[in-house]
Amino acid sequence: MTGLRALNELTLPHPDAATTIFNLKDYRVLETQILDYGQRRVHVESTVESGCPGCGVIGTRCHSRRWQRVRDIPIAGPVEVLWRKRRYFCDESVCERKTFSEATAQVPARARSTRRLHGALVDAVVSSGRAATETAIAHGVSWWLVQKALTMAATKLPNVDLLRPRMLGIDEHRFRSVRFFKNTETNTWQRIEPWMTTIVDLDTGQILGVVDGRDHTGVGAWLIKRPLEWRLGVQVVAIDPSAAFRKALRMWLPRTAVSVDHFHLIQLTNQALTEVRQHLSHKVRGASWPGRGSGLGTPDVAPAGR
Repeated sequence: MTGLRALNELTLPHPDAATTIFNLKDYRVLETQILDYGQRRVHVESTVESGCPGCGVIGTRCHSRRWQRVRDIPIAGPVEVLWRKRRYFCDESVCERKTFSEATAQVPARARSTRRLHGALVDAVVSSGRAATETAIAHGVSWWLVQKALTMAATKLPNVDLLRPRMLGIDEHRFRSVRFFKNTETNTWQRIEPWMTTIVDLDTGQILGVVDGRDHTGVGAWLIKRPLEWRLGVQVVAIDPSAAFRKALRMWLPRTAVSVDHFHLIQLTNQALTEVRQHLSHKVRGASWPGRGSGLGTPDVAPAGR
């Protein structure tokens, strides 16, 4: 009976309820707090071994511990995460490193955000079509963190030629603020606007390519590199009202239907309506507004003493 009972016992310790709900891989919850202003704070520590980045030897002797604030996804609302991070001695005598800090797959070395937060930001922008600013506000992070997550996702592109997308989306984006650089030859300052153009698969939200600039040259050069059957398989391309993108599509995807996204259509409609309203208001007021030569209203009176 003793042997049978041993076979029925769990081989791994069952995580507590807080760790199960928090559900951050390779971490367990130590403590939870509710602060005075209602914010929730979660204290965690890692449950996996860490190796020295210099030699790879697993650390066994703890040098010190410190608390590190980690940005994470909202769990039933905003959560402040504090990681009790260990620093280990490196026991390899020939290794130049004497100590090193632990790192995990979710929070690599020098990272301040979890990988699942980066994934949630990318999904919100690419799959849900939300703006970067809106995504940053919803997750309680900065706009720059959203852009960093998108940039990291864009650098891990698949083999595009093996895919067969039916619908493409092309849009430009300024990935940082305007910079000024001094031309050493002419001794003049030049304004540089760092634009890039992103090409995505609208069916899956997968980023297919990122090219420099926002003209037809970069987009056209990217399209011409695709196989002929790949280009023939594209049925619809969604763009903003850009003449440069339209030119590239006429050259390399002449049989593909072009659709303008509804955001820019509504924006152009509102702009046209505003211009018509302003023109009509100016016309009506200019013809019959009191005091403007129409003969209506109180005539102009010269100041006293003149």
